[in-house]
Amino acid sequence: MRSDGYQGQSVKLLNAAHSTYAAAFFFLPLSKAFLFILLALGFLLFAAGGGFSKAVRDWRSLPWTWPALVLAALPLVSLLIHPASQKPLTNLDWLIAPMTFLVASQMRILPWIRALLLGTFVGFCYAQLPYKGWWPLDPPSLIANYILYSQFLALGVVLLSILYKFEANKGVRTLYAVGMALFFAGLASGMGRTGMWVVLALLPFIITNLFAKQNRAKAALLCIIAAMALLMAPTVQKRIKDAVSDIQLLQQNVTQTSLGYRAEMWKTAWGVFRAHPLAGGGQASFEQAWASQPRGEAAKSFVEPHNAFLFYASFYGVFGLLALLWLYAALLRTGWRQRQFFEGRVVFAFALMLVLCSFTNTVFMGSVSRAWVMMFLGLQGALLYSASRQAPARQRKAVSA
Repeated sequence: MRSDGYQGQSVKLLNAAHSTYAAAFFFLPLSKAFLFILLALGFLLFAAGGGFSKAVRDWRSLPWTWPALVLAALPLVSLLIHPASQKPLTNLDWLIAPMTFLVASQMRILPWIRALLLGTFVGFCYAQLPYKGWWPLDPPSLIANYILYSQFLALGVVLLSILYKFEANKGVRTLYAVGMALFFAGLASGMGRTGMWVVLALLPFIITNLFAKQNRAKAALLCIIAAMALLMAPTVQKRIKDAVSDIQLLQQNVTQTSLGYRAEMWKTAWGVFRAHPLAGGGQASFEQAWASQPRGEAAKSFVEPHNAFLFYASFYGVFGLLALLWLYAALLRTGWRQRQFFEGRVVFAFALMLVLCSFTNTVFMGSVSRAWVMMFLGLQGALLYSASRQAPARQRKAVSA
């Protein structure tokens, strides 16, 4: 925690806020109840310690701020346009982003990232062990569905590679490498294709994090080995065969398959967007369009298109789609410019993951998935904290020169 400007009781409260946020990140993959309670408590401690007022004084808007505000406001605007079809609002989750941003602008996020990975590891162990009676809480949040589970494992692999890059202690680096191997094995043995393809796409980024100096030949070789290991895993092979079978059936107009349902969902969402290109059809538009056609029992519960781009386009029209693209571009730009620092690399990796996941999953649906997105949006506040630490060093260097 940053002590400049704070003293006495304020430091104690802010240290408590920092620890509470670490606990919130730990419970992100484990318990929704604990997650939201700890986030609220952590921000209250932060405000009581004077951190909120100082963070507001230090506030500097980053490029993601405006598109995030637009996306947060869209459900409210849509309510005015489509009052009869609107479902209960879920945009209050967007408050997590600025709250986390303000706290992260004053504190180190390294313990939070480690806590998240520890929580993911606990959930991973729960998923692997046949006996579940040892866990006193509800099942960990990350195993709510295999898509979410694969996303957490993919996020774990990416974050561990970044931690490995910036860690000097050989023992700790070994621990990070073991964690990467375990999460990678979890992806290879799991059913979630979203996490698998995200890791495959980001293998060059992941592998290059493991080298202190750039070595393209070794990095390329490791990428090939890792990709082959993932693709040759029995579970992955089965998923590939299933996908080939689904495509063949889809060519025969048989859509009662995994890929068939997804193709139908995308087609339905695109149809809603074409019918309401400017303002979208509202939050209930996809569900209504989907239910208007006869579906099998397995497909009746689908309420979103499993694609974030089509989700915003069909629900909120071209303005929603453009705001989402604006947000993603701002995240990528911000992270890329700060990629030489730990905090910037985390932001850049999150942006890459978010874009890739958005093609096969609506990452803004589901309380845990939304919280994951909002908390990592807020982590960009750490770039301001990082900049404040680098400023004195730059000043000393300029004076000595």
